[in-house]
Amino acid sequence: MRIIIKSIFAIENADLLFCIDSTLESNSEIKKARADFEAFKETKEQSFASLLPSIGLSISRSKVEQERSDGVGLKLDQNYITESDAISLRQPIYRPKLLKDHEKIKQQVLAEELLLLNKENVLKMKVIQTYLRLLKSYEERMLTEKRIDLLEEEKRAAIKSIDAGRGTITELAEIDAAKDKAVADLIRAKQGVKLELNELNFYTGEKIISIKKFDRNKNDFALLGNLSLEDWEDRAVKGNYEILSKREQISAAKKALQSAKYDRHPTVDLNIQLSRGSSESTFFVNSQTKSQSIGLTFFLPIYQGGSINSKIRQTASSLDAEIEGLRFQEEDLRRRVQKTYYGLQDSIELSGSLKSAVKSAMVQLEANRKSATAGIRKQLDILVSQQNLLRVERELIDNNLNVILFWLNLNMLSSSVDRSTIEKTTKYFK
Repeated sequence: MRIIIKSIFAIENADLLFCIDSTLESNSEIKKARADFEAFKETKEQSFASLLPSIGLSISRSKVEQERSDGVGLKLDQNYITESDAISLRQPIYRPKLLKDHEKIKQQVLAEELLLLNKENVLKMKVIQTYLRLLKSYEERMLTEKRIDLLEEEKRAAIKSIDAGRGTITELAEIDAAKDKAVADLIRAKQGVKLELNELNFYTGEKIISIKKFDRNKNDFALLGNLSLEDWEDRAVKGNYEILSKREQISAAKKALQSAKYDRHPTVDLNIQLSRGSSESTFFVNSQTKSQSIGLTFFLPIYQGGSINSKIRQTASSLDAEIEGLRFQEEDLRRRVQKTYYGLQDSIELSGSLKSAVKSAMVQLEANRKSATAGIRKQLDILVSQQNLLRVERELIDNNLNVILFWLNLNMLSSSVDRSTIEKTTKYFK
């Protein structure tokens, strides 16, 4: 990942990679997810520590004031200090449950890491969708401005036609009405640009005032549609982070079941202790003791009220639930891949048809202009042709941006929204 340095200045012509990198660097949502993962990852170290020896040191000092008397009236007072020092070591020797618990935690940490990567991909897609919506808003604003310019041109032509005795006031009124509507549409388009820019700034934490525009000359999408449905399904099932995480969770559930069964097994621990103590009594003055001990602790569970069998059944049911959850997720993933794939193919095919439709609409507009000059057509015919051309151009732009979005969604489903994937889409922007 590139190192992003926050700028105090406004940023112009920001590209998609910059927006994504800035978001991953500064977004509070993903920062929280990373911190949560780092906290959870510590459980792996804690479980490993349970396999290692535990060593403890104990130091005790006590002041004793003692008064003694017997039946014959003898009294004896004693004041002394007792000392007790000990160092102990406990090492699990046979505890298979601890080992399985550690293996389970490792699987769970890996599952959480995959979910973190998936959260990053989801955030990337939010930025991408905002970026593409902003591009659509730019194109809508541009087309509306073009529409106003054309209406101004047609208004001048209508006035000339009226002066020449060929036009009517009705035509002029129709053009004025269309222009008023276009001005209102332009206000909405500009507002849409502001809203999407604000959304993008929210994600990136930067002050972006413009992004790269859509390059209309780059409309060859053959490279984006070169994989088959089977290829995309295979990539998704093998690479999707949510699916991979679920598989790791199933592995962890299997380890948990084995761990629960080991609750029936005995445990053996090694115990070593070195201790020293000193005290006084009526018969011993300044007595000291030193002891060393080494031994094994054996424990075998015999009866615990059926809790062990209950935990085993509970863990087995949880494992079954995880397996069925994986099957459901794989089926749902395949359905989403198919829906997105067909949307991509339809949009690629529609792109060619819309390009032809744009050419036809331009030819129709030019023919109506010539006919109007010759007095065969009216200015309203030109107005209708203009609206048709702009409508087809808008459909073409929306469709081409949808091609990019469908393709990126397919990569999202296969968890491959990486730098190389995003860079392939930047050639469509300028």
